[in-house]
Amino acid sequence: MPEPFKKIILFALIAFGVVLSANLFIYLWEILAILGLTIKMLPLLAYFIIYITLQAFFVWYLYCHFKKGNIPKAPPGLKVDVFVTAYNEPMWIVRRALHAAKHITYPHWTYLLDDSPDEKYKSLADDLNTKYLTREGNLHYKAGNINAALKRTSGEFVAIFDIDHAPEPEFLDRTLGFFDDKGIGFVQVMETFCNADDNVIAAASVQTAVEYFNITAVCKDKVGATSLHGTNAVIRRKALETIDGYHPGLAEDLETSLDLHAKGWKSAYVCEPIAPGLSPASFIAFCKQQLKWSKGVFEAACRTFFDGTFFQLTLHQMLAYSVRFSYYSVGLSFFLGMCITLLHLFKSDALVYEGFLARLIPLTALIVIIRWFMLKTWGTEPVARKGVHFKGISLILSTWPIYLFSLICTLVRIRIPFISTPKDASVKTRLWAILPQIGMILALIMGIIWKILHWEQNPAPLTLLFGFLLILQQWILAVPIGQLLKRRRVHGFEDKSLQPEFRVSSVAEKSDLEMDSS
Repeated sequence: MPEPFKKIILFALIAFGVVLSANLFIYLWEILAILGLTIKMLPLLAYFIIYITLQAFFVWYLYCHFKKGNIPKAPPGLKVDVFVTAYNEPMWIVRRALHAAKHITYPHWTYLLDDSPDEKYKSLADDLNTKYLTREGNLHYKAGNINAALKRTSGEFVAIFDIDHAPEPEFLDRTLGFFDDKGIGFVQVMETFCNADDNVIAAASVQTAVEYFNITAVCKDKVGATSLHGTNAVIRRKALETIDGYHPGLAEDLETSLDLHAKGWKSAYVCEPIAPGLSPASFIAFCKQQLKWSKGVFEAACRTFFDGTFFQLTLHQMLAYSVRFSYYSVGLSFFLGMCITLLHLFKSDALVYEGFLARLIPLTALIVIIRWFMLKTWGTEPVARKGVHFKGISLILSTWPIYLFSLICTLVRIRIPFISTPKDASVKTRLWAILPQIGMILALIMGIIWKILHWEQNPAPLTLLFGFLLILQQWILAVPIGQLLKRRRVHGFEDKSLQPEFRVSSVAEKSDLEMDSS
């Protein structure tokens, strides 16, 4: 299909989406005009309409800018340091990452930044003829580790990799050419994952990142708003010096790119799978990762709003960062959606909510269709072109308590310690991680049964359908629930499973959360 024709289809779909969105606002206006402020759920309906339409409009606006650029040739003779960060990781993962970094073809120095420290890592670095750096303590965790290494190295450019990512030999050849533009502060390479075949959770967690790195990140690049993602990045040392180094925080990558953009540095994005990593392969590991990421993003949003950094960005950058800032509010929105649906399953009069759903469901379906069209048409990875990714959608929606918890912690200023994502697929499921979801699902089931039993008195077909959909969208919880039930049959009930494996404190004392291996 010719490229102009693809764009015409995209614009037509988005135009239809604007019409459906306008229909929601018209309905809200009609409710306000007819019922006034007497309807108690009006604020909730207004929240959902504003949240959904703004999310859709911002993303669609970025979609309209989609265009992959050319990769400039890397000039010879640049001084490059390659940092591989590590903290208490399995030896095979450290070896995999360090070996790959060592064999990048462009001349460079490879450094293992060990925050453990561990003598086995030092021996490995010596065996592979790479540099080994460690420091006293773990101040500021990963950001502190990088900043300490910056003081002991001198490369003009710094490539950073998490320990679970293994760069391809051509990594630097595909990134350094952008720095011919002296205004480029950093280049981010897409994140891809090579363990989707491990199990259902691994496949789902891979899918959660596909749309962003294949589509949205390309669009952000075209409006000058590429952001760092903690790994697979090359940064100009001079740029980091203008912001006093890598910014500490749970989302140190986001904070750093925000500060760099606010200082006027430009960025670039390489949409190529040249540094595959490992996605979380257990539900607990995914929850820990998402808790850290969501809390870090909320903190970054608050920090940049209050200190004025956000308002130093261009309008395009503000819009692009707003999309990322608001992404994890899906937890609050999904929770409120379940609550209001549950209320109307038991309520005798659901007429207003039925009208709302009659307009919301078509818009939601169109949002999914547009997302599918973008991936199917312009996705880089093969997995990106394979459908709607229902596993990934289910995993995100099933993690709503984590996102809600991190939002609450941000609002009441409760700190969460730095969390390292477990790399082992055998990490055990804990009841605390699925108890809120089970409670809401059981409540929705009771509401559906109640509505069916009282159907003649108050029929509400769309409310009933939406209740079913809210349950079905969390189908992936069958995996951790099944694992938990299997353990109960083998080992009996363990009270420990009710207890979270992380604790919230006013001061983060530990740089990793250890799994209970018993």
